[in-house]
Amino acid sequence: MSKIIKIFILLIVVALVFNKQLVTYYYSYKFSKWIERQFVFDQFYIDYPNSVVVSGIKIINPKPHYYDYILEAKKIYLSFDLKSLLFNNPIIINNLIFENPKFFLELIENPTKSENSPVTYEDNIGLAKKITENTPDKIWPEKKKDVNFLILKATIKGAKTFIKISSQPTPAEIILSDMYFNKIGNEKNYQHYKDVLNLIFFDMIARTQDLETKRLLKKIYNK
Repeated sequence: MSKIIKIFILLIVVALVFNKQLVTYYYSYKFSKWIERQFVFDQFYIDYPNSVVVSGIKIINPKPHYYDYILEAKKIYLSFDLKSLLFNNPIIINNLIFENPKFFLELIENPTKSENSPVTYEDNIGLAKKITENTPDKIWPEKKKDVNFLILKATIKGAKTFIKISSQPTPAEIILSDMYFNKIGNEKNYQHYKDVLNLIFFDMIARTQDLETKRLLKKIYNK
């Protein structure tokens, strides 16, 4: 999540210097590099000095089996505290709104090596294999200094999840709850952003109607 905050900082700074075409290329390139997925968008609008709107957002599925994207969002609205953006730590985001996001989950069952081998799974977001194979966490290089952030209000509206499981012929479409969060951050005093991601997964599992899909999602992700 802190990477996303850095991206918005760079977007604002570059937008004040370069033209729209160069900003679009730069922003797409940097976001793609940080998330290790190709990131594209249709338009962005900066209401100087403290708000940004990005529309037509897509994160490309690198090895699509069924879906071309991992995420689509109609619009993202962001308003921020300019002083904190430039001078302070933490960075303060006053309001963050995701409008009509669509999440696409592909879940692939791997054949077992032997009768006694457990079934393992892979997905297009890099979680299922790590969980089912008990892969150790990636060791990241030590940072000189963390960028702390605080999102005062965050809203996810009109979200849907589309799930395609390799063993099932028909994909599932799940309408998620509208979600509202306060004081999300990466410090102990705030609700951690990873907890928010867990809540989204719990909502997805709870609202899944197909019992076999629900069972499999619980087996893999409800750890």
